[in-house]
Amino acid sequence: MASDRATSRHYPLDRVRGRLRAGRSLDDAVAETAREAGCPAAPLGAAARSYADLLGPPHATRVCRGTSCELAGAARVAEALAADGPVRPAYCLGHCHRSPVVLDPRGGVLVEVDPSRILTRLAKPAPLPAAPRIDCLAPEPIVTRRVARGDFSPLGKARADGAWSVLEAALECPPQAVLAEVEASGERGRGGSGYPTGAKWRAAARLPGPRVVIANGDEGDPGSFVDRVLLEHDPHGVLEGLALCAYAVGASEAVVFVRSEYPRALERMRIAVAEAERAGLLGERLCGRGPPLSVAVIEGFGRYVCGEETALIATLEGARGEARPRPPYPVERGLGGRPTVVNNVETLVNVPWIVERGARAFAAIGSEASNGTKALCLNVGFAQPGIVEVPFGIPLREVIQDWGATPCRSDELAGVLAGGPMGSFLAPEDCDVVLCWQALAKRDVRLGHGGLVAVHHDADLAALARHLLGFMAAESCGRCLPCRAGSASAHRLALEDLPAHAAAIRERLALMREASLCAFGRATPGPVEALLTRIVSG
Repeated sequence: MASDRATSRHYPLDRVRGRLRAGRSLDDAVAETAREAGCPAAPLGAAARSYADLLGPPHATRVCRGTSCELAGAARVAEALAADGPVRPAYCLGHCHRSPVVLDPRGGVLVEVDPSRILTRLAKPAPLPAAPRIDCLAPEPIVTRRVARGDFSPLGKARADGAWSVLEAALECPPQAVLAEVEASGERGRGGSGYPTGAKWRAAARLPGPRVVIANGDEGDPGSFVDRVLLEHDPHGVLEGLALCAYAVGASEAVVFVRSEYPRALERMRIAVAEAERAGLLGERLCGRGPPLSVAVIEGFGRYVCGEETALIATLEGARGEARPRPPYPVERGLGGRPTVVNNVETLVNVPWIVERGARAFAAIGSEASNGTKALCLNVGFAQPGIVEVPFGIPLREVIQDWGATPCRSDELAGVLAGGPMGSFLAPEDCDVVLCWQALAKRDVRLGHGGLVAVHHDADLAALARHLLGFMAAESCGRCLPCRAGSASAHRLALEDLPAHAAAIRERLALMREASLCAFGRATPGPVEALLTRIVSG
C-alpha cells in the first residue's frame, strides 16, 4: 500500500518504536534504524531518549493527569494503581467528559472514580467508552455533522453519507479553484492560532514542489477531545479534507499524525486509509483519476509540545520534539526542507463542507469578523458535559449556562479554564466574552482547541496552580532557557509555599512570556498568573 511505502522511506522514530515493540533493546533499535535510513545513530538515539513513549515501560498503565482528571481525583487513582504495577502519567487521554480515566496496556480506556474499583477492572480488558454527548447551536452542524449521528468510520457508511463525493467533484476543477474557495471562506485554523487557512495554503502553493500536507491529530490541550472523536468516528471526513488540501496546494505526500494517547483513533485512521487505498480513492490517483497522494498514519510519542507544528515536523524527521525558530515557516521549509502545510483535524473537517457549499455559505455563519463554527468541549465538571458546535459570535456565558446547564456565578464556579494550560482562566464575571477572534484577542483570552474545564467554587486553586506549573516543567521541550529554567524554578517555589513565593513565581512567568521561543513558554503562564491573583487576593 502507498502508506506502507511512505512509512518505509521516512519517519525513523516510528521505525525505532516498531523494533522496540518487537522486543529489541533501544540501542539495537536505534542502530538498525540508522543503518536502514542512512543516518547517524548518535543523534537518532539522543532524540529517541527524549520521548516518554520510547523510554517508559511499554506495559505501564497510563493515568490521565490532564486538568479535568486532576480535578476529579487522578492523583488518588495513580497512587492506588502504582501499588499494582508500573504507572506513568498522560496529558491527556481525551475523555474529559468522563474524568478520571485510565489507559490500560491493552488499549482500553477505563472510567472510574473509586481507585479500588479501577484495580478490579484492570484485571481484564474493558470496552472503550461511548462517544460524548454532541449537539449544535449553529444553524446547522459542520464539524459534527456526522459524529453527532453516530459512527461513520466504515467506508461504506461514510460514502453513503457523502464522504469523498466533494473531492470527486472538485477534481473536475483546477486546484486553484479549490484553494480560492477556501481562501474566500475566511476559515481560520481551529487548533488555537487562528491563522487563515487559505493564506497558509496559498503560501505553500506558490513555492516549488514537492510539497507535503499534514493533519495534526496531536490534540493535547487537557480539556479538548473533539479531534479524538472526529478521528474515531469520521476518519474519512478527515482524509477527504486532507486530500482536498493536497490537491489545492499540489502535494503528493500526506501524513496523519495521531497522538499515542488516542489508540482507538490511531486504529480507525489506519483502517480508513487502507480502505480508501483499496477503493482507489488514495494512492496512485485520487479517486482513480486525479494526481497521486500517499498517506502515512504516524503515531505520536507522548510529548505535548509536538502539537506545535515545527516540533511535530522535527519528530517526523527523527529529531527531538522541539520548537524551531521561525522564519522560515513550515509552508516555506518544512518536512525534509519541503513546503509543508499543517492543519489540525477540526480545520480539515470543515473543508469539504466549504468546497461543496461555497465560501459565501460558510462566511454567512458566525459573526462578521469570525466565520463559521467552533466545536467546544465541556468537561465532566459541567452538569451537561460533551461537545457543542457553536457559531462564532455567541457569548461564552450562554454556552456554559444554556448548554452546559451550569450557573455561571461565583457560588457555583471559581472559574473556567478555556484552552488548556496554554489558554486562559476566566472568572465567572469574565465569561461574557464573545467567541470571536477579535473579541478574544482584545480581552487577551486564548481559546486553544476549545476545551472548557469547569473549576468549582470550592476547588483548591493553589493545588490547581501547582498542577499547571508541574505540567509546564514536565512538558517544556527544554530548547530555550527561559521556559526550561523558568518553569522548573516556578514549580519548585510553588511546591515549597505558593502564596509566600507568589511574587517570585510571577517574575519567572513574566520572563517566560517575554523571552520564550514558542507559544508554549509564552502562553502557559497566563492561567497560572490569573490563579495567583485569585489566591493572593483571597
